[in-house]
Amino acid sequence: MSLMPDLGAFGTALAGIAPLTPAPLSAPLGRAVLVGSGDSLASALVAARFGHRALSSGDLTWTGSVPPGCDTVVGVSHSGTSGATVRALRVARGAGLHTVAVTSRPDSPLAEAAADVQPVPALPVTETVPCAGHVMLALGVAAVCGLDVKPAPERLAAALPRIRALAEHAVAELPEEAPHAISILSLPELRSAADFWSLKLIEATGIAARVVPLEESGHVDYFIGPQRHLTLALAGTAGLARFDRLAEALVGTGQVVRRITVRDIVDGDDAEVLTDVAAAIAGAAVAHAAATRWERRPFRGGAVNMDARHIKLDD
Repeated sequence: MSLMPDLGAFGTALAGIAPLTPAPLSAPLGRAVLVGSGDSLASALVAARFGHRALSSGDLTWTGSVPPGCDTVVGVSHSGTSGATVRALRVARGAGLHTVAVTSRPDSPLAEAAADVQPVPALPVTETVPCAGHVMLALGVAAVCGLDVKPAPERLAAALPRIRALAEHAVAELPEEAPHAISILSLPELRSAADFWSLKLIEATGIAARVVPLEESGHVDYFIGPQRHLTLALAGTAGLARFDRLAEALVGTGQVVRRITVRDIVDGDDAEVLTDVAAAIAGAAVAHAAATRWERRPFRGGAVNMDARHIKLDD
């Protein structure tokens, strides 16, 4: 029996949505800082490919200031009601900066706080480990950064067999017993996907997970052990020899290290951006399968109050 969730409905939903049209901006984007929280921050990280920065919404909200050298602040939130993200745009607007919202709710508080809105469609799909919102927000972020994303949903839908093969390989590499913690290693080409993998593994399994830049893992992670620790090396086209050398060192400390090679998933122009997004889809499937294998019920079996009031706008 396969541990993998059925991706058929996801592919149908992707192929069936209207083209995602980039919204015109009332001012040049310039040097942008994109802000979000949780899945939305993982989506915002796509902007780093275009020379922009991504920060947690709270970095602006709870300091009351914007980073120096910033022309535009882009708030990323599917619901448009994430409190820290809405407040971050208000801080930016108060400082006289250009503001943009990426959201599926053009009538939301986030949209109201922005000069421009990049709407994204909400995929009509039911998910145990959610991924659709991240995918659409990531494409919305890419659109704001100037990428033509109109054909992107169809291309991602066409790539689902490869995405599934990637996820199946990763699932086959999972240990039989649940680890005490999980590290996801990455370089910038897959940083958005790696961040999303860590979030989904936490949600699905309740096990602590973190994203670690490749070289930082090389400096500190050999101190981890001998408890069960799973390291997933999310490797693209760069640094493969370094991934291998580091894996040898970590295995020597008793860790379980698995390399997940991500490449040639999406064809055509701008394939690198869409491969990052495609890898995130695979991560949600892997997290679902990991929870099944390790008998961990997603969202801790209902123990977590999912109304998420503590992160919603309260004014």
